[in-house]
Amino acid sequence: MDEEQKNIIISADDFGISRLASENILKLVEQGKIDRVEVMMSKNITSALAERLLASKVKIDIHLHLAKNELDFWQEHKRRIEDGAILRGIKFLAKYILGVTSTKNIKKEWEGQIEEFIRVFKKAPDGASSHEHIHFFPPYFSCILDLCRKFEVGYIRFGRKSSINYSAISKILNWLRKRNLNKFNKSKIDSADFMISFDWTNDLQLISSQYDKTASKEIVFHPEKVNEFNVLGGFNKFN
Repeated sequence: MDEEQKNIIISADDFGISRLASENILKLVEQGKIDRVEVMMSKNITSALAERLLASKVKIDIHLHLAKNELDFWQEHKRRIEDGAILRGIKFLAKYILGVTSTKNIKKEWEGQIEEFIRVFKKAPDGASSHEHIHFFPPYFSCILDLCRKFEVGYIRFGRKSSINYSAISKILNWLRKRNLNKFNKSKIDSADFMISFDWTNDLQLISSQYDKTASKEIVFHPEKVNEFNVLGGFNKFN
């Protein structure tokens, strides 16, 4: 096995966010194309879906979120993200300042999601991450670390080192990573060396050429998107 391919972790985000996302991820999982699946808990995660994921032996992580009011709608409708990264960031901070998404409220919400995951999957998550990377926000990062310790979750999407600055989002996450790094190191929770989202470049070969082959790289895909589903459909880790 090629050393680089051995150190690539393919993660599929947003299982449960829509019917299309779940169906596409299951197809790829059952073809052996994915290493980790990030599950967004809601009533739409049925025991049948859980059984298919468990049968695949893929790592099943919880994808913590603040989208419970949208998940039902997105099951039957195509998602559209109309706001840019900056505008979404402003809206996010406004809700936090107003107390709508206070640290206390978020911790309670996320704890409930993990408890629901355990009820459905009959085990703790293998890892933890969050929708739109909001766990990188320092007050929330403390929350997710506390919850990982409480529920004995051994892996977190973070990255021990900063990735290349491909986009505004990757720059922001690298800035936040530096502020969270001390907490992460003290936690002793595992993570890949680098975390890179495929949609920052849409070029798997470019990503492959830019990092040390011996470094572990978690590459994040959103198979709900046609182009990302197709890229993963043609990718074979074991060639």
